[in-house]
Order: sequence, then structure tokens, then C-alpha cells
Amino acid sequence: LAGMEQSLDPRAVAKVKQQYEGALLKALAEKERKMDEQMQKIEKFDEDDFEALREKRKLQLQKAQATKQKNLLNGHGRYMELSDQKEFFEASKNSNLLVVHFYRGATWRCQVVDRHLGDLAPAHLETRFCKIDAEKSPFLVERLSIVMLPSILCIKDGKTEHTIVGFDEMGGGDDFPAETLAYVLSQHKVLKYDGPPPDDVDEETGAVQHKGINTIGKVPR
Repeated sequence: LAGMEQSLDPRAVAKVKQQYEGALLKALAEKERKMDEQMQKIEKFDEDDFEALREKRKLQLQKAQATKQKNLLNGHGRYMELSDQKEFFEASKNSNLLVVHFYRGATWRCQVVDRHLGDLAPAHLETRFCKIDAEKSPFLVERLSIVMLPSILCIKDGKTEHTIVGFDEMGGGDDFPAETLAYVLSQHKVLKYDGPPPDDVDEETGAVQHKGINTIGKVPR
């Protein structure tokens, strides 16, 4: 068996894997659609109908499991690098909630973002977390108006809702925890945050209070 595996063309193996995953994603999407139709029918029943409520709950659990499987196939649960604009647009299309870090290797504050997003990815399967080398993606940098690094794009349903530039929204310092970044991302509706707000959040505005100097780097032209 080992000899057979070594003799296989890696490109052919990758193609078969891609076809399999594509078929599985299509099947899961169809399963979700059918469950949505069933839940819409149940919505018309009397609220006191215990059997209908139980069936609705069952469908909700089944849909949540199907969505989780689909998300995992789409790269959720891992912090991954996107190599080009094609992969970026595919990720935007395939995931309802997407967080993309535009980084530069020489900017050490980008490493801070890398560490936190790497921690958040396996804990928030509802969101996909990716990064893109800004220096290798001039088209996206110009199209998305990326001028400072690190920049974190918050993408929902294929649309960029907000860009977090530097660390201002996390308080301006470099020592904020991953939970603070999760809270900020949740404020832009790209992550579900169930914990208490950080201690340094302004009760009136909901924003993290500024407490340090935000040092960020410009994107080289």
C-alpha cells in the first residue's frame, strides 16, 4: 500500500480530494436547505404543539451539526494563509463570517495578531480566520484600501463590514489578550462572544478604552 501511495501523482490525489470535498459541501448545503424548509413548515404550527416544538429543536440541532461540518471543510477551526486573490474571494464566498489579517513578516505587531487569531480559530468555528501577506498581494491591498499594518478585515456575507487598523480598538497597547480581540470582533458581528466584556470597556460606548501608543507600519508601495 505504501508503494502504491508513493506512485500516485500528487496532483491527481489533490484533484480527487477537491472533487470529494466539493461534492460533500454540496450535499451538506442541500441538507441545510431541506431542514430550513421543514422548520418553516413547523413555524406555522401552534406554539403549544409539543411534538412540533420537539421536532423543531431536533432540526435545529441537526442543522447546527451540518453547518459545523461544512465550516470545517471550508477551513474553519484553523488559522490559515491565503496565497492569492482567488483564494481570498473563494473564502469570502464560502464562509458567512470571515476574519482576514493583512500582515507583513517584518512587522512584529502582526505576530501579536497571528498569535491571537491562532488561539481564536479553534474556539470559534462559526468564523473562518485567515491571513494574507500584504507585500505579495498588491491588487487586494489597493482594492481594499489597506494602508497600515496590521489590518484585520471583518467580512460578513461576502461584504467587508469593517477594517481594524492597528491596535487602537483593542486599547492601543501591545499586551491585550486574545479575549479583547474576540470582543472587538464580536462588536463588528463577525464572531460570537459569550464572555463578559473586558475590564477596560467603556460602559456607555462599549469600546475598549485607549491606554497606549499604537505603533503600526505603512504598507510599502
